[in-house]
Amino acid sequence: MKKLKNKFILGVIFLIALILFSQIYIAFSHANIDTNSYLTLLKGNGTLNEWTLDTEKKYLLSSGDKIRIIGDSSLGLIEWWDGSLTRLWWNTKISIEQNQISRDYTNINISFELIAGKTWSNVVSFIGEGSSFTQKFDGIEAGVRGTIFDVDLTQDFIHVTDHQVTLSNEQGETITITEGNALQISSFSFIELLDFLQSIQDSTWKKLNEDFDAEYFKELKKELSKSIEERNPFLFILEWFSPKYRILYELDTADQYVKVEKLLIKVSDSKKESVYKAVLSRYQDVNFITSRDYEMYKRKVFYKKALIYLADDYDKEALVRSSAYDLQDILQSGNNDLISETLWFLLEQKETLSRIDTSFLQEDFSLLPEWLKAQFQNDFSDIGDMFDIDFQSIPVKPQEILDNIDKGIQNFLDENAGALIEKFAQ
Repeated sequence: MKKLKNKFILGVIFLIALILFSQIYIAFSHANIDTNSYLTLLKGNGTLNEWTLDTEKKYLLSSGDKIRIIGDSSLGLIEWWDGSLTRLWWNTKISIEQNQISRDYTNINISFELIAGKTWSNVVSFIGEGSSFTQKFDGIEAGVRGTIFDVDLTQDFIHVTDHQVTLSNEQGETITITEGNALQISSFSFIELLDFLQSIQDSTWKKLNEDFDAEYFKELKKELSKSIEERNPFLFILEWFSPKYRILYELDTADQYVKVEKLLIKVSDSKKESVYKAVLSRYQDVNFITSRDYEMYKRKVFYKKALIYLADDYDKEALVRSSAYDLQDILQSGNNDLISETLWFLLEQKETLSRIDTSFLQEDFSLLPEWLKAQFQNDFSDIGDMFDIDFQSIPVKPQEILDNIDKGIQNFLDENAGALIEKFAQ
């Protein structure tokens, strides 16, 4: 009996030691995460402060650094520590103002000023409360959340490719540029889209960056898949004893969100902030995923649902707004299952969504065929009110008009074929 008791005590001691070692190992792993940002001169000439840059060499960046990309055909790249990118075209000069990140990626603060030239930025992180990604130029400050945008001081514009950018100037004016739109910097007013596309936009610069971004996202997806498949062995131990790690495990592996939901309901109010930070830290790795990657995107939605449940009002609104922009991409993809899933998800957040301007979705809903619009109006009875959209007034696209004419002609021929044959036979 005494031997059995001793074995039990040793077992408990061993288990406690294993848990402590696991926590120390994971804490050590986080402490060794590289939170630095780097500059690379991809081609041409450039300087970092007073140093001449060598091509294809990474240079560590700090607050206060001045970067110049010099001469025609030169190109520079900043890889921010959160995975976001900024490319610098030739004859561009910027100054780094802020370059800080917490090791768990829950607080991100990047700020730089464009002094001359042009930049293309692809912000991959979710920027919540207490975080910011800011670019300044000509007395204007651009606040960014998960956005692709470019600024060109020579051609006097800022253009948003994906999501939105909020601008504020020295006069206290604020304006939001939504996806696909451009603003003239000097007048602080929008540019007619057709004029921008035909006369102002540099299509070569756009294509270069889109190609680079596509390759970069491909690498990010590979790394994400690998990290999910090759899980830290010590996490398996903590998952059995820590609700936080158990939730993270289910978010990565569960086939249905209800499994995550059951765990979240059990989280006490005192633990919510800690769990939120843990989920947000992991979510930063999947925020860049788009609806084109259906299975990974479903995983991203799981994380968003968990974050919305745990978040305060400020971050909740930012997450729901981000989901509305995801819906824009999904509507354009034509994946009906994913459209339905996303609409159900947004309907659950109807109260928060009512505070967000979703008028930008009007045109994208017009891409849907008539039968699908009717189905959505039946399945989601209040969707029109939720998105401030009148399905009956949505304009039909020219191609859809042509398709409908073809169908009408075909139906007429099918119904009157006999009479027509008889008439022509006379």
